[in-house]
Amino acid sequence: MDKVRLASVGLGRWAQVLARGAQRGEVIELVSCFSRSEERRATFAAEFGIPRTPSTYQELLADPEIEGVVITTPNDTHKADIVQAADAGLAVYVEKPIAHTLEDAVEIANAVERAGVVLAVGHSARRLSGHRIMKRWIDEGLLGEVSLAEANFTTGAGLHLTPDTWRWYASGSPGGAFIQLGVHHADTLQYLLGPVRAVTAHARKLYTESEVPDAVMAILEFESGPLGYLGTGWASPGVFTMNLLGTEANLMYDVALTHWSESHLIDEHSSLSSQSHQEGERLAVELPTTDAFREQLEEFALAIRGRAQVEVGAAEAIQALAVVRAALESSNRAGTAVELREVIEQAGAGAAAGA
Repeated sequence: MDKVRLASVGLGRWAQVLARGAQRGEVIELVSCFSRSEERRATFAAEFGIPRTPSTYQELLADPEIEGVVITTPNDTHKADIVQAADAGLAVYVEKPIAHTLEDAVEIANAVERAGVVLAVGHSARRLSGHRIMKRWIDEGLLGEVSLAEANFTTGAGLHLTPDTWRWYASGSPGGAFIQLGVHHADTLQYLLGPVRAVTAHARKLYTESEVPDAVMAILEFESGPLGYLGTGWASPGVFTMNLLGTEANLMYDVALTHWSESHLIDEHSSLSSQSHQEGERLAVELPTTDAFREQLEEFALAIRGRAQVEVGAAEAIQALAVVRAALESSNRAGTAVELREVIEQAGAGAAAGA
């Protein structure tokens, strides 16, 4: 099969991470790239051997060689970038979250459905080896019945925000650490345990000078019964953990954030352990090597050719973003529980989220 021809849009650090992931495989060819910065276009093209660097987004979209775009622009620009690409008949991969608001997410879902193009959203964390093992243990009954989930994703990024970065502002990054980091767990937890019914949360701006919170704690009530704790922050050294507590066994997962941008290496530096009623100590569980970034991009590329289906599309991404929206609304209401159905209906996202 000839390689699927994609273009990178938004050429910051994460675009480079994804480009390296794509080039570790043999499925994708990056043939074009765009940023408003001429210098960034030239640097990115030179590093990844990309032949074309159009000076406008419209010029890129009009290129008949391009089959899809990989968008890593700021959250609040996702809608405009995606709608234009969909209207041009191009498939879209967009880095999580799907948008900065549920309302924009609904418009994105409608646009790609109307255009009949593939949409994939980069919730890569569910693809980590430990999470895949957790899903298998749940499906095979090895955990028994899960009663509690504990998840945290925290970094010190909030301590270094400045007004010249879009993440500083609540308008572009509502929820701060939650929409940037916690949304990963919001997706993965629902992948593992099913839809969230309601969220109770408190958000605080403690140490960052920006407009957004740097500490959020949320309790998730799942429709299937379990409770989950989801913590996320922007004011401490990096943490990425996921624990599932079941009637037969527990699984404890600790991911090496120092290798977060190297998805082909992260498994060998992370750890997963189990403990059952019969075991006096935790036992190591082997983590097979995976490559989440390469895997999700190749899945997207093959879906364009009709040879695969994307795992995370508009419906799953909207469901994850709805957890963020419900948590922020709960915090605004002094910790009152907020049902996901309420925020989804408010945004007109019912059909798009599969509700």
